[in-house]
Amino acid sequence: MTDGKEHIEPAVVRAWVTETVRTLGEARARIDSANVFPVADADTGTNMLLTVTEGARAVAALPDGEPTDSVLVAFARGALLGARGNSGVILSEFLRGFAGAVTSADQPVGSLRVATRFEAAARASYAAVAAPVPGTILTAASGGASAARAAADAGADLTGVVVAARDGSHRAMLRSPSELEVLSRAGVRDAGAYGLVLVLDALCRVLGADGLDGAGLEAGVTETSRLGGAPVVVPGHGGSPASDVPAGPVLPALPTLSVAGGTMDAMATLTTDASVDPRARAGLAVGHADPSAGPSPALTGGDPAAVGLDGEFEVMFVVESVQDGRRDAPDLAAALRTALQEVGDSVVVVGDGVWQAHVHTDDPGRAVAAARQVAAGRAGLRQVCVRHLATQVAARGVHEDPSAAAPHPEQQVPAHGVVAITSAPGLVPDLARSGAVVLLAADRAPEPEEVLRVAVDTSARFVTVLPGSAAAAVAARAAASRVEPGAGDLQAVEVLDAPTDLHVVAALAAAQLVEEDQAEAMRAALADVRAVQVAADGSLVRPALEDLLRPDDEVLTIMPGRGVDPLVIDVVVGIARQRVPGIEVVVLDSGRDHADLELGAE
Repeated sequence: MTDGKEHIEPAVVRAWVTETVRTLGEARARIDSANVFPVADADTGTNMLLTVTEGARAVAALPDGEPTDSVLVAFARGALLGARGNSGVILSEFLRGFAGAVTSADQPVGSLRVATRFEAAARASYAAVAAPVPGTILTAASGGASAARAAADAGADLTGVVVAARDGSHRAMLRSPSELEVLSRAGVRDAGAYGLVLVLDALCRVLGADGLDGAGLEAGVTETSRLGGAPVVVPGHGGSPASDVPAGPVLPALPTLSVAGGTMDAMATLTTDASVDPRARAGLAVGHADPSAGPSPALTGGDPAAVGLDGEFEVMFVVESVQDGRRDAPDLAAALRTALQEVGDSVVVVGDGVWQAHVHTDDPGRAVAAARQVAAGRAGLRQVCVRHLATQVAARGVHEDPSAAAPHPEQQVPAHGVVAITSAPGLVPDLARSGAVVLLAADRAPEPEEVLRVAVDTSARFVTVLPGSAAAAVAARAAASRVEPGAGDLQAVEVLDAPTDLHVVAALAAAQLVEEDQAEAMRAALADVRAVQVAADGSLVRPALEDLLRPDDEVLTIMPGRGVDPLVIDVVVGIARQRVPGIEVVVLDSGRDHADLELGAE
């Protein structure tokens, strides 16, 4: 029995944070390798690890002597700002709910109050997801909360309540295949749910309770199965992909991990270093670039539906209140969820005053525009990160055949990745299809922390950044100097001299032409690119073109603002072909609402 007055010391919370990072770090590769739901994007373990790592960084920045609630809040806020993927975003909201259940920093945290924290965490997690699905991390959170309350009401002490929560989550995870058909058919259990079990198991061990032993952890693996035919995708899921994952203090040898058969076939043919295809650029029509026409087939790497995605792109961004956002926080968060549901699936919005949003969509521009419309006058967007899911999966070396042994972590880490920074929304889809992780900086130059985040999001050891502007280059170089242990797999960042969006496009196009040393190919291409921006005025365009073009130029790229008259583009094409007969002309949609022309020759 307990009087309910024992409490968790700040040192225990700090130890929990450290142990959580260690535990998820050990489990990461196995979680990633078995990821099948809602898409087989092979990153659930990585996302959860990066999320708690950012939370741990925030805790480490606190001065000694901070009370328990302050440490919990720092952990949750750091995790929120650093959250990756469905699973990471939901985990950050779980932590925020757990931290925010008690508002008084000096109030003791007894067993009854800890049960209240678990209940608040589960409620917050469910509320964050636009379309909750059973058999996921949400169900595990709910199962843990119910078990914690029952234990507290029965008189368990604080440690007993935490153990009950862990065990309740574990039981819910074990049931997940019976609650979600795609898990049952794939022969796996939910990875996000399993990650939550590991987070709670870490707290149990810090409190001195027994952790789940190897057998208990291995219970996360079900019988391996392979499926034929089309991949199974559940649109609208805001939870995390499923997997058969063991992890924790003991990591036993595992049976073969399975992925849903058919899901990875088309993905495996893609390469991480795929780029904006010069042939696709050549095939773009001269004249108006029609954003409604859809992506260039040569850039898609195949039909996204063929690789079992619930959206071609993952879009994540931070929404930050320009005033005191807490008054209308619930309304703004709900409006964001509703708006994002109109343009995609896997919608999650978490936070309070500062929000992290996540969506899988075929149209990143619409997703960002919808969020801007909702936030107008109340909040601003930053850290807008876009990944093309199929190429990012291919980057991890994930294949359909589950007959091979579970991959070593080294096999999951690509050697080279690319970050493309652009202020042109219209370029985002094709830049992302190239295999680059895109940072959209439409309103302002990015901060170094934002550049470092997207560099980590490539999952590569060495990352080349194409900054797209002088201001972004400054931020990128600052980010490069901040690479340190704990930044995912990232070891080094190189910033190339790509001062305009057209330089970024040319560099990625050049990388497409080589199978090795893409960075050197990009450097060579950038040395040959000349670019200029000019108002769409005939008296200005002709002299600008005369200064820009050389007799041996092969390609002229035109990127007009949406305020440019199509007739002006026709004039530019005519002048270019008059000066350099046979020159190839490519027109790209910038997505910008201005009346300038950006011209690039190479």
